[in-house]
Amino acid sequence: MRKLMILAGALLLMPLSLQAAKVKAMVVDSNKKALQNVDCKLVNKATGQESILRANKKGEADFEKVAAGEYVVQASMKGYFVAISETLSVTDAEKDVSVTLEMVDEKAFKAKEGEANQLLSNGKFKEAAVMYKGMLKLTPKEAVIWANLAKAAAGMLDQQTALDAAKKAAEFDPKEYGSLQVQIQAWASFEDGIHALESKDFAKAVKLLTESLKAQPQNADGYYNLALAYGHQRKYGEALKSIDEALKLKPNEKAYLDVKLILENNAKEDK
Repeated sequence: MRKLMILAGALLLMPLSLQAAKVKAMVVDSNKKALQNVDCKLVNKATGQESILRANKKGEADFEKVAAGEYVVQASMKGYFVAISETLSVTDAEKDVSVTLEMVDEKAFKAKEGEANQLLSNGKFKEAAVMYKGMLKLTPKEAVIWANLAKAAAGMLDQQTALDAAKKAAEFDPKEYGSLQVQIQAWASFEDGIHALESKDFAKAVKLLTESLKAQPQNADGYYNLALAYGHQRKYGEALKSIDEALKLKPNEKAYLDVKLILENNAKEDK
């Protein structure tokens, strides 16, 4: 019995540091090369408490005596985007937790962004989208890249990717891109409305084109196609109102003027 008591007492007197967890952070660049002298911060997500270290020559920063909880590691250095890890769960006080943070060079990233933006401006939507997706793997919270991916996807007529990317852009920068999702949705409704019109589903075309025009009331082609959809249903009053709206935006558009004459003649004959 005495021997057991002595062992128990020895356990109580063991230094706490022997039971403390360690979070080992490794900081690298986009080429997986270690970055030294990076400011690393371990943040407790529940309390906001921070521990700060500077990465050594090997790009390592070891946080000692870490209590159980959920943490993120942030790395920052001039000339690079701030890198933030996924949530790290420290549950076993005797188990080390390791994480690697990849930092992206701002100058190189901006050069690549400029190249992708030029492709987008030139209508090379597929090539631009590929570049934007690659960039988002490095900086997944860059709202402007999500926004440009949405535009590239829209150019490719990839509605779902465009809508998802617009949602992400609004999530990360609601002030700048809060309306982008609405604009993309309006475009999607317009495209679907055109398909419905071509498929002779005129009632559906009216519904979709009307939805699109609520968000994009300056879309003359939207009113033009809405006039066609109403006209095919012999709803000439609504059709004429729609073509007049189109002509307010594009007074000299020959196609619009021709359709108005046809609608007016059909309306007379239908009386």
